Amino acid sequence: MKAKTIKGITLQILFVLTMGVIVSAQDKPAQKADPAPQPQQVTGKEYLGPTADSIRPYRSSGRDPFKRNVKPKTPAGKMQQTRMLGYPTLDVRRAEFRQKVEQARARDGAEPDPVSQYLVAELDITGVFRDDRGFGAFVRAQPTGTMFFVRTGAKVYNGEVTRIGGDGADTGGARVMFREVSYKEVNGKQAPLERMVTKTPGDKK
Repeated sequence: MKAKTIKGITLQILFVLTMGVIVSAQDKPAQKADPAPQPQQVTGKEYLGPTADSIRPYRSSGRDPFKRNVKPKTPAGKMQQTRMLGYPTLDVRRAEFRQKVEQARARDGAEPDPVSQYLVAELDITGVFRDDRGFGAFVRAQPTGTMFFVRTGAKVYNGEVTRIGGDGADTGGARVMFREVSYKEVNGKQAPLERMVTKTPGDKK
């Protein structure tokens, strides 16, 4: 009888312990899963580079980053605006000549040569002569029909006589060389142009 009592008490204790374990397991809160990783807080002092979500995949723009773009050069002729400048009319040139004569007389100086009123293109050579001073030439001004004689160094409106040649006996060898000066305007600035012009008697250049 006594043994049965002990056995019953033992079973009761085991039952109580088992129930306690079951209740404890039910009451114990479920283990929380690891929280999702939060975006890395970046501060100015701790910046370690861009975050993964800020990186965008490379997309080609169709341009070679190592190719140097060279701007094509525009031809100088297209960049420059050039035009030839004309000369004053004969009336204007004659007025200028008269003013120079008056100024020379006021200073008791030598008066300018009348042939200086005319352009190289307006002078015709009618003959060449030679004397103790060397060669000279007879010229006729086309606009007025006035005759002049000139020597090397004579000034005309747009140039000067640089050389007079001939043999005196053969008029076919006579010639007069002029240095002719014209002007062109390049981008608003004047630039002189020179050329040599040779004239002979009867030549209408």
